[in-house]
Amino acid sequence: MKKSTRAAAILAYIAAVLIFLGVVYYVTLPPISIYSGAFWTFFFFVDAVIFVSFLVIGTLSGKLFGTFMRLPSGHIDIQSGVLKRMGFVKVQAVITLLVVAFLFLGSLVSSEMFRAKTYSSLITVEESDFASDILETEYVSDIALMDSGSARIIGARTLGTLSDLVSQYNVASTYTQIAMMEPDGSTAPYKVAPLEYASFFKWLTNSKSGIPGYVKVDPVRFDAEFIRLSGDYIKYSDSAYFGKDLMRALRFAYPTAIFGSVYFEVDDEGHPYWIAAVMKPNAGLFGAFDVESVVTLDACTGETAQYIPAESPEWVDIVYSGNLICQKYDWHGMLRGGYINSAFAQADCVVTTDDFGYKIIGNDVYIFTGVTSTSNDEANIGFILANSRTGTYKYYAVPGAEEYSAMSAAEGSVQQYRYTASFPTLINVDGEATYIMVLKDASGIVKMYSMVNVRNYNIVVTSETQEEVFQKYKLALAQNSGSIPDDLLTEETVTADEILYITQSGETVVYVKSGERVFRMTFNEEILFVNEGDSITVWHSGTADGVIPVVRFER
Repeated sequence: MKKSTRAAAILAYIAAVLIFLGVVYYVTLPPISIYSGAFWTFFFFVDAVIFVSFLVIGTLSGKLFGTFMRLPSGHIDIQSGVLKRMGFVKVQAVITLLVVAFLFLGSLVSSEMFRAKTYSSLITVEESDFASDILETEYVSDIALMDSGSARIIGARTLGTLSDLVSQYNVASTYTQIAMMEPDGSTAPYKVAPLEYASFFKWLTNSKSGIPGYVKVDPVRFDAEFIRLSGDYIKYSDSAYFGKDLMRALRFAYPTAIFGSVYFEVDDEGHPYWIAAVMKPNAGLFGAFDVESVVTLDACTGETAQYIPAESPEWVDIVYSGNLICQKYDWHGMLRGGYINSAFAQADCVVTTDDFGYKIIGNDVYIFTGVTSTSNDEANIGFILANSRTGTYKYYAVPGAEEYSAMSAAEGSVQQYRYTASFPTLINVDGEATYIMVLKDASGIVKMYSMVNVRNYNIVVTSETQEEVFQKYKLALAQNSGSIPDDLLTEETVTADEILYITQSGETVVYVKSGERVFRMTFNEEILFVNEGDSITVWHSGTADGVIPVVRFER
């Protein structure tokens, strides 16, 4: 091969390799940071490509197997080229081994084994009083009880009514819980999800105009609406391609950032944004990752801004994801006594339960989850509430049933229907920590509501309406304490058509039949002076199994 031809082939090959590596970077988008595992994966891939390229270029140049030189003695030297290439291979191997050793040691010193104190001290947990911090619930009709599964069903139905959109777009499967300022100045909970292109070809058709809006679900009233944007449409999305792809836009704006969770949110005026957490390690190279800053990306224009979490705009709700909040508390709860203790004795080690919920307090969204001992996963020893924007934690020492036990209790109370309980919301009822949840049928439709006492999950009530379940629960609390306030009772004057005395478990129970109804009361000597046909005044709390329990009566 002529020298000019070989040189052209080598240059063409080098150009092809560079283009190939550029395409790989464009697709994988690793951060340019030694603290990222994705960066080192890309590094080793590039290193392998360079090594192979060296061999290919050597072949193209005709010197892979040495340079043939005729020496004065008449012998031919074929070793010099080989030795050069063997030297390169050795250098390559040494560099690779050094990098691998560096990463191994970096991972080791970043581990919980060596940095337990760093892991456990990422957060400061303030202990507080539940009854004082969490306002008593006066009514439950304004509590967000919808889970993401129900939101997806309702959101899909909403899109299905829009004939001009349903063939081109889908609703994203991930809904974000937000607290949105209403026109009257109050804060209301919503779940929001953007539309996404139904396919690559649908993106080709609609990319010039963009995505016309998003779905906003009201988790209190169990309805949804499609918010059609009046100005710019959403151009930057997970379902877009090339420069409008969300993660590509973030990466090119912040090449060195290690992105964590990314959420779709809207501000108080309803304008859409993407909220991305930027992570950094606090232990060595790869350990104890936590949020360093937060990036907002305008979903319509692509404009970005970066803040430290405490100074992010007030409409931003999710900076610290629920998974990260639980992970950091687990580190705190398991490693505060040291790694050896966490691995063996586990004295005073606690962890969060298997899931978490959302609670709106003021203008912020809070993550709540139970805390349980590592030796007992059936009961909670307390709860944590963490602000998902600022990352602050509070702990409440309220022992009782963990969330899944309460869900099972609610499902068991209506087991004949085989309903499934959603993950509960935590509220304060008369100073008592209480779970409230929905019960859904097999198709995901909400059929009933349930409330379960945290300290005593034998106190469980269900009803078809939120208002009724709340009243029944307050009554159950009062009955459990042995004192029922008059405002929970119904006063009624009835005629005693028939009086029966029945002994049950050594206790005399009195049944009074009045027309088609039957009243039950514990025995009191006053009843002996009531004859059939007399009128009596009873105070009762409603029907239970067709029989009305009477709290007290007067003749």
